[in-house]
Amino acid sequence: MDAIRVVLADDHAEFRRVVREFLKKLPHVEIVGEAADGMQAIEQVERLSPNVVLMDISMPSMNGIEATKIIKERWPATHVLIATTHDSRIYRLQAEDAGADAYVMKADLKPALESIFDLSISARTADRFSFPLQTKERL
Repeated sequence: MDAIRVVLADDHAEFRRVVREFLKKLPHVEIVGEAADGMQAIEQVERLSPNVVLMDISMPSMNGIEATKIIKERWPATHVLIATTHDSRIYRLQAEDAGADAYVMKADLKPALESIFDLSISARTADRFSFPLQTKERL
């Protein structure tokens, strides 16, 4: 089975390091790139063709909502999971409007990622990546 290819997009290097170390422990998950802002995230997606982008909202240069919108327009098969500290209805609506596949609070990230990737792997076929949309937190 091919690995689920992930790009981490967050302006805090320490957060990316912690998430990278956590995801390394999950089977069939490969971190293929990292980005410190929205523009870098777009560049990483274009260059690396990940299955999933784990995207922060508040980043310099271009925020995660704007980057998500561009990624979903250009690469609709790429799944974007917003990971944020913003527990705000406005941000949730903006993320949904941008096409985000999930909105997860950073405090809940580890169990959410375990669940998301476990479901993703079990739903996968040899030729297609299937993201479990039922994990998307509804507004």
